[in-house]
Order: sequence, then C-alpha cells, then structure tokens
Amino acid sequence: MVQVEVGFDGSCPHDPAGVQELAPGIFRILPSWRPEPGLGEECLGRTTRLGFRAVNDSDAPTLAAFLIDWQYNDAPSDAPNTFASLHHYMQLRDFCVVRGPGSDQWRYLPLKVEGSVGRLELDLLPGVTEIHWHPPYSYAQGEEFASAQRGKPTVHAEVVGHSQEGRNIWLLRISDGNGAKGHRYFIRARAHGYESGGSYMVEGAVRFLTGESPWAAMARRDCEFFVLPMANPDGVHNGLSQLTAPRGSNLYLVSDERNDGAHAASLAAAKRAQPHWFIDFHNWQSKHSDGLLGLPPEQQERFLYYMDPIAPAGKTWIRRGPRPWPEGRTPESLSRFCQREYGTRQVAVELSWFGRSPEEARQFGERAMWAFLMMEYEKLPPTERQS
Repeated sequence: MVQVEVGFDGSCPHDPAGVQELAPGIFRILPSWRPEPGLGEECLGRTTRLGFRAVNDSDAPTLAAFLIDWQYNDAPSDAPNTFASLHHYMQLRDFCVVRGPGSDQWRYLPLKVEGSVGRLELDLLPGVTEIHWHPPYSYAQGEEFASAQRGKPTVHAEVVGHSQEGRNIWLLRISDGNGAKGHRYFIRARAHGYESGGSYMVEGAVRFLTGESPWAAMARRDCEFFVLPMANPDGVHNGLSQLTAPRGSNLYLVSDERNDGAHAASLAAAKRAQPHWFIDFHNWQSKHSDGLLGLPPEQQERFLYYMDPIAPAGKTWIRRGPRPWPEGRTPESLSRFCQREYGTRQVAVELSWFGRSPEEARQFGERAMWAFLMMEYEKLPPTERQS
C-alpha cells in the first residue's frame, strides 16, 4: 500500500536503484546513490541532498518506516574530510522536513539516529507525502519564477545559456532603464544544487528590488542589478549536491577544463555585468549560524546594523573577512576573476535552514538586499553588533 517515488525534479536519490524495500512499508533510502562514482560531495557517503515521496494508495492512514542511510563510513579514501567524525556529520542530519497531502506547510521532524542511519516513522495519510532534508526548490519552480519576471516594467529577463542537459539559465537585469551610472550588482544563487535556500533568498531579493519601496525605486534609478537565479539547473533537477554532474563542474570556480554550459553561462553573465559587487546567495549545513563571508570588518558591522536580528530564529552570525587568493593558484573562483578583471568586491551570504520556512528564507534575502544597499547609500556609523 506504500510506495516510494524518486526520479522527479529535485529528488535524491534520483533513481529507483537508490531505494530498497526491506519489507512491506519499510524502506532503506540511499541519498548518496549516483549513476556513476562522484567527486567531492557527489561521492558515496558525503552527499548533502535528500528528497523523495511516499505514496499511500489506500483509503486509510498507514504506518511506514524510512531508514535514511547516509553511508558515511562507506566513503572512498579521497572523500572530503570536512567533518570531525560520523557523530558530527549526523548531528546535521538528525531531522527532515515533511509535507503531507494537501498541505503547503513543511514540518521539521526529528529522526532516531543509529550510526549513519536516520529512522523516520510516519503514519502516512492517503495520498502523497513529500520528505526532504531541507525545504526543496526545483528547476520547475525556478522556471516559473524567472518567466514571471518578464511582465515587470523594470526587469529584462532572458535565457543566456543552457546546461549540458539543455535546461535554461536565466539572467534578470533590473533597472529603470534610464542609463544608471551607479554600481552594478551581480547576484547569483544555486551555484550548488542542494542549496535551495539560495533560491528563496534570491526570490526575496528580487521581490524587494522590483517592489514599491522608495529605497528600491532609488536603487533602480541609480544602479543595475544582474541576477542569475539558478546557475546550476542540472544539479538542481538531478538531486546533486555541489557539482553540475556526478563528475562535473563546481560553479564556484572558473575553469576551462570542462566544456560545461552552466560554467560558460555564469562566466558570460559576470562579463556582461562587470560588477562592482558580486553577491552570492548560499545555504550551508549549520543548524545554528548564518554566514557573512568576504566583507571587511567595517562593512560587516554596517551590514549587520541594517539586517534584522536573527536571534529569534535561534541563529548567530559567523563572520569572515576577505581572504587573498593565492598567487598563481588555478582554477580561480568566479568572484576572484571578477575582482581581478573589474575590481569587484564580493560577499557570500549563507542561510542556515533549520527551523525556517521558505517564506522566512525569502524575507531573509529581501532584508539582506536592503542591508547591502543601505551599507552603500548611508555611511552611518554602526551601533553594537546585532546577533
């Protein structure tokens, strides 16, 4: 009476081979399953993605159990070693989000953890229940969002490239069209497929920039905003973590080693923008801390002066200033390329998903965009750091 569905837009595992039915209503889920051995976070035991559907085709609630096996100890010897231990790894995977039939709300549910396995037991209502590690944001959602911008008078939306599998890569140019002489901002999200928070943040940023706020109107008059809302559509669609394919490209870097359409589109968009600022929206695995990375201390304080306090969400800020790129190191990051070519300043904002809803992530991006603008417009001295 219960089945597990994968293979849909954004599922992980993305193939039925990653699902094992151990007994009626009991399933082993393997998020690390890939069609070929992967690199980095695409390798066995190191994935950062989970998403599947549980289908109850009966007329009554049915109990089901899902053993989510992250296979940490099965990782190859060259796997990323960014975790102190299995315990540390699983502390970040001892929950999931669940959305039942007919609901538009995600519930955070704790898992019972043994080794690398998180056990989830659910009394499934009739119909389809979605289960993910974080609230998802699919390629189809990105297409709907980007297409919806076309009718706005201050937005020029165009497809500037295609991924290796032929998916659209959109660029949104936001300005009032009067030949702005101020700063140019290049705003990117979803360079890494698992980071659905970046998509919701960029929706919030665009909502602010195209809205009726007098600050937004002034920004559209004075500045140009080039927004790449989904840089890695294949990674998003295929349930990947960081790369464009299991052995594909990391869009954080500029590289000519692979003939990758998403890489080419990101680089072309950056060259078109020639930005003064490069704002990269991400989310990371931390439960308790949001991240502000790349700003000098004075600008950090100014940004946090305008940003809403995040303590009510159970978060603190992790802050890190600029780090010099080692001379001669290749490949270099896209932000480093922009810095070298155009004198660009860069910042990455990392959202901590745990406990937040998609709308709260949008509001976070909306407020962050306003704070970045105020950081530049109003050179007020910051008060005490907000936490």
